[in-house]
Amino acid sequence: MTDHTQNPPDGETEEGAGARSRYVRTLLIVVITLGVILLGGVAVVVGTIIKRVSNPETNVPVRPGFGETQIQLPAGSEIDDVIAADGRIVVRVRDARGNLLILLDPRRGEERGRIRLNRQE
Repeated sequence: MTDHTQNPPDGETEEGAGARSRYVRTLLIVVITLGVILLGGVAVVVGTIIKRVSNPETNVPVRPGFGETQIQLPAGSEIDDVIAADGRIVVRVRDARGNLLILLDPRRGEERGRIRLNRQE
């Protein structure tokens, strides 16, 4: 007759195997739950991207144009250069008094300021 009272070859007892089995089961449940949460998150992100690409929002408010804006230049002046820089338009004007920089806001169509360039004598 065979004797079933021996320890298993890997050194585990039945008590240890039961506790280990419980931890493995708990770990398996945690891993499956986290995997389902991860897949759900990926599905939400992919769905949002598809929705935004295929159906762009049409109710985004659009600012009306600012119409016609008039900027007063000094009498007898000439425009030398127009430069777009840092969200502004810089108009370089030359007149009898020297050079003048006029700073414009292209979004609002407003003059933001003037800079007179004088030579030091």
